[in-house]
Amino acid sequence: MIKGLTDRIKIARLGKIHLGEKKTSEKSGNLYPSATDYFVVHEDANTPKKIAEKFHEIYGNRPKELNIMFPLDDPEKFFPQWLKRYAGGTLVCKGDGEKAIETDPKTGERKEIACPYKDCPYYQKKQCREIGNLQFYVSEIPGGVFQIDTSSYNSILEVNTAIKLIKEQNNGHIANIPLKLTLRPMQVTVNGYPKTIYVLNLYKPLQKINIKPEKEPVKKFVTEKGIAEPELPDADDVPEDLFPNDIDIDKNDEIIDLPNFEPVDDIEDPFGEPAISAEYGPLKIDFVKELKPTNEPSFFGAVLSDEKGKKYNFKVDENFKALEGKTLVAYEIVPDGKYKKLVSYKVLENVQEA
Repeated sequence: MIKGLTDRIKIARLGKIHLGEKKTSEKSGNLYPSATDYFVVHEDANTPKKIAEKFHEIYGNRPKELNIMFPLDDPEKFFPQWLKRYAGGTLVCKGDGEKAIETDPKTGERKEIACPYKDCPYYQKKQCREIGNLQFYVSEIPGGVFQIDTSSYNSILEVNTAIKLIKEQNNGHIANIPLKLTLRPMQVTVNGYPKTIYVLNLYKPLQKINIKPEKEPVKKFVTEKGIAEPELPDADDVPEDLFPNDIDIDKNDEIIDLPNFEPVDDIEDPFGEPAISAEYGPLKIDFVKELKPTNEPSFFGAVLSDEKGKKYNFKVDENFKALEGKTLVAYEIVPDGKYKKLVSYKVLENVQEA
């Protein structure tokens, strides 16, 4: 018997269940993640072919509900939630909104830092996100747990609420109770436009789920020292659906110098289709200032950032100064001499995030 090893029980992860599929942009030809109203399982680095085939044999290709059970009573273990930032396929910062552990990807050195949460520039550029990793048994497929990664505020809130209610109704227990996990539609406003999204929904059926699992998940793990609580798989690997492109850790994030005002060439967005009447998608107004080029009339210029942090320069009207910090969701860009001018814009107001 080896102290600290023999009595350890670790549950395997069979695969990942995704909340979307990758599609090809007609404009750029690149792949981008697109949400679905059904659960997606496919063969990849996290899911062996035979597991994907078994899942499809039981649930088909587009299931909207799953029969599940949690392996433990502690949601902090089967549904951990953290603010996470990745770079080069590595987790480089993990925090709770107050404190964080930051890792230097070059040296591996770790240090504790203050976590400014929504005031963090990485969060504001969506390079850091709230991530929930839900791990559970799929009742008909024994041998380990499946994992769903989500950065949806509404999904995390709904699942947390359901877990608390189910535990209150079952004397603090939730492990090995047959449950349903579904995707339900919700109306929200995204980038100024109404949109239907699909959020995770968890509930305990009124009647026992009519399933015949090949083998009941293990309910207790007995060792020589008694009943041991199993360990779940590490959930800190990159959630590729939520961080589709690696972040360049050496990128200069400083705002460009406005006096070097130049026209902006058209770009293509590989991770999503642009908003209606918005060439570069939603743009946040970083700042506006009056420019006085040599041998030219003065004018007002603005620096705006897209959702991936890329900067753009445009000529604007003087009253644009009052919009600093806001986001444009619809606008028109027209040539103005050797510059481009931003006109006919719509400002994002009172948005409920998906």
